[in-house]
Amino acid sequence: MMGTRVLCLTPLLLLVLCVAMSDAAQLQDTNFALTFRVQKDEFDKALEETKELLAFAEEKKMTPNTIMFIRTARDKVVGALQDLVKRNEEELKAEERKKSTSPPPTSLTNLKDEGVRSMRSEGAKKCNIKKHTLADFASLVNNGKLDMRKPFIVTGAMPEFDALRRAFTSEILMENTQIELKYLSPVKAKEKRSFDKQDTQVQDDEQLEYSLVTMEKYFINCFNHKAKPDFRKSGGADTEHCEQTVAAALLFNGSIPQADGIGGHLDFLQRLEPARDEFASYAGELQAFVTSKLDIKQSLTRSSSKFFTFGPAGSGEQLRQEGHPFADALVHGKRRWFLMAPKDFSALREKAKDVLEPASAFMFFEQQKEELEEEHGLGGKKMKFWECNQNPGEIIYIPGDTIMTSLSMVDSFSYKQHIATSLTSVLERVNGNIWAPESGMIPTGYQLAACFPHVDLNAAGSMLGSSLNPMQGQIIGQIMGQYYPSVIARNTLIINVLAECYAVLHTPGMEGKQTACGVAWEQCAGQLARNADTVGAKMPSWLSTKPTRAPKKEL
Repeated sequence: MMGTRVLCLTPLLLLVLCVAMSDAAQLQDTNFALTFRVQKDEFDKALEETKELLAFAEEKKMTPNTIMFIRTARDKVVGALQDLVKRNEEELKAEERKKSTSPPPTSLTNLKDEGVRSMRSEGAKKCNIKKHTLADFASLVNNGKLDMRKPFIVTGAMPEFDALRRAFTSEILMENTQIELKYLSPVKAKEKRSFDKQDTQVQDDEQLEYSLVTMEKYFINCFNHKAKPDFRKSGGADTEHCEQTVAAALLFNGSIPQADGIGGHLDFLQRLEPARDEFASYAGELQAFVTSKLDIKQSLTRSSSKFFTFGPAGSGEQLRQEGHPFADALVHGKRRWFLMAPKDFSALREKAKDVLEPASAFMFFEQQKEELEEEHGLGGKKMKFWECNQNPGEIIYIPGDTIMTSLSMVDSFSYKQHIATSLTSVLERVNGNIWAPESGMIPTGYQLAACFPHVDLNAAGSMLGSSLNPMQGQIIGQIMGQYYPSVIARNTLIINVLAECYAVLHTPGMEGKQTACGVAWEQCAGQLARNADTVGAKMPSWLSTKPTRAPKKEL
């Protein structure tokens, strides 16, 4: 029978065993050098992952060394990203320094590659438009001695001229991929020209005649962008239809490096622009009220007072009236101007009706002007005209009723601002955009009529004490009914009125309640609210029958 065996170790044997065990292999404190590789396009992902790993390690209370290892990996990724940002900032600053020290561009386009060939003519042989220095102009304005009924040119009124030339070149303009320009083909542009104002007033449905093109496509169509050198355009027949005028807010997002008005004077209209921009910033909440074919934000810019006008050599539109006094500051190029007082132009039209036709500026100067001078008395005592070449850095002022045309002698770009001569004239303009039946301007002068269940000219006239005569009312009513037959179409006009009133009612120093807006706001806001259900739109909470200010929003 087996029993339990007891092993007895003597003191000497225990000592031998302990010595032997002390010689066995053991792990020591060790520093590891590990490679942490991040692909160049995966830094953001690596940062996210290391952050997650660190959070997990801290949550699980891993050893300090393990946490330190992960934190170091995260810090390395963060440092690399910060270095990249720093390098980009330094490169940007270097580029800005380069721009500030290098000469500003002297033309809108690279004339050799993209620019259109300049006109062969030197333009006007003389200049009979009076010129003022900025100091003289300011003195005349301050003393009430400036004659605003005639055109004039101001020199030295563009102190930030170099900054403007750097900010607006064909290369920079084509970086704007958001804007779409309304482009008319040469045939459509010719069909559209008319001396009859009635044919050119209703604008909202005219978009059907235009092609909407990107800025790059416009430069392909009208300049020599991407064209072979052998096919370079010449200014004239190929470019006469290409002049564009675009609201400044659509083309340039920022502060334009040029004083409002003319050298900081006569800037009454420009004071409305911040409130206009504020209303337009909420265009997204109003888009559902109008047809999807209409970009309501772009539509609202029609009431703006700031624009850019540009086009290749040979471009320029027909003889016409602007309707508002304006100042045009030429940044690039050279323009030839021809101007007439309304009474002199009427006399010319009567005498030369078989010769004088609505034509582009190019065709007027090439084929009509000389014959009109030699055979029909243009330039005589009863048919006087002004003419001049405008050079870069000059600002030309033109009264609103003046008949005018201009031809770009080389590729040109200018900053154009509507001008008001007083606060009173600002309020008159606001009224003119709401209810001005005497103007005959459709739809602008009759927009208030849309703020009723139907286009109601009588109700609008009664509200403001300015009614139409029966015959005029019948004609205007038929035209308005034709172009604005539906609620969704009339909403465009209602929003136009609200935008105009919002600007004048929320601009400090303006007596907005003295305009038609004093009663128009409540009527138009109420009608838009009633129309909301019809078109399936939601009325913005800030747009109530009381003209309260919209909440602050980044523009």
